Amino acid sequence: RSDAASAATRIGSVASAGGGTDKTLSAGATFQIGLLSGAAAGTVTDFVLFPLDSIKTRLQASKTARLGADLVKGIYRGLAPAVLASAPAGAAFFGTYDFLKSTIGRELERRRPDGALAPLAQMLAAAGGDVTSSAVRVPFELVKQRLQAGSAQTVSAAVRTIMRESGPAGFFTGYGSLVLRELPFDLIEFPLYEFLKKKALERKRRRAAALRAHAPLKLANWENSLCGSVAGGFSAGVTTPLDVVKTRLMTAKPGEYRGVVDAWQRIVAEEGASALFRGVSARVLWISLGGAIFFGGYEATKSLLEPHFRRRELEKRA
Repeated sequence: RSDAASAATRIGSVASAGGGTDKTLSAGATFQIGLLSGAAAGTVTDFVLFPLDSIKTRLQASKTARLGADLVKGIYRGLAPAVLASAPAGAAFFGTYDFLKSTIGRELERRRPDGALAPLAQMLAAAGGDVTSSAVRVPFELVKQRLQAGSAQTVSAAVRTIMRESGPAGFFTGYGSLVLRELPFDLIEFPLYEFLKKKALERKRRRAAALRAHAPLKLANWENSLCGSVAGGFSAGVTTPLDVVKTRLMTAKPGEYRGVVDAWQRIVAEEGASALFRGVSARVLWISLGGAIFFGGYEATKSLLEPHFRRRELEKRA
C-alpha cells in the first residue's frame, strides 16, 4: 500500500501486492502513516454511511422485524459519538495494524523470503489492532447504539443512565463481544483484502505484458476500493450473528443477558436461528460501501503521506 516514487518503486510494487513491507520507512513512520490514514478514512466513512448503520442496529436490537416508521425515524441519532470515535478508534487500529504488520512481517520475511508467512503477519497485526481499537471504541459504541435503538434520546441522557445503572465500568459493557466480533471479521477481511489486491495486480501485469506495455507498479485507488468492498461485504455477512449478539448486549437492560453465550442461546431459543442474521442486508451493504470508501480513502491518504515521511527518513540517514 505505498506510493511508487524513485528509490521506492520496487518496494511500492511489493507492498501493493500485499506481500511485503516498505523497508524505506522505519516502524515509527509506518505507525504514524497508518494512524493518520486510518483516522481520516474512518471519520469520512462513518459520517457518510451512518443511516445504514442505524437501520442495521434497530433491526438487530428489536425482537421483532416489524418496526415501521421507527426504522428511519431520527436516522442520524447517535452520529456525534460515532464521529468522535472514528478518528481515535481508526487511528488505534491502523496504527497498530501497520506497525505490527511491518515489525512481524520483517521477522517472518527473514525466515521465509518467499512470502509464504505474509498472511500470518496480516492476521496477527489485525488481531492486535482489534484489541487496541476496541478498548478505545466501546464507550462510544455503547452510547451510539443506545441512541440508535431509542433507549436514550440524547448523549447526556445515555451517559447518565449508564453511570446510574452500572458506574464507570458500565461504559465497557460489551467489550468482549465487540472484540469477539472484530477478531474473526478482520482475520477474514484483511488477508482477503491483501489477497485480492495481489491477484488484481498480477492480472494487471499479465495484461500489460500481453500488450507489451509498461508493467504497473500498483493498483489504482478505485481498484483498491473494489478489493476493500468485496472483502468487507463477505466478512460482514459471515460475522452477522456475532454482530447481532453484540448489539443485544449493548442495548439490553442490565442483567438481561449473562454474556455472549447466554445471549446467543436465548436469541435462538426465543426468536429462532434466523434472528441471528437480522439486519444482514443492511450490514453487508453498509460495510461493502464502507469498504470501498474506507480502503480507497486509506490508500489515497497513505499515498499522500508516504513521500513526505520517506523524504524525512532519507534526510535523517543522510
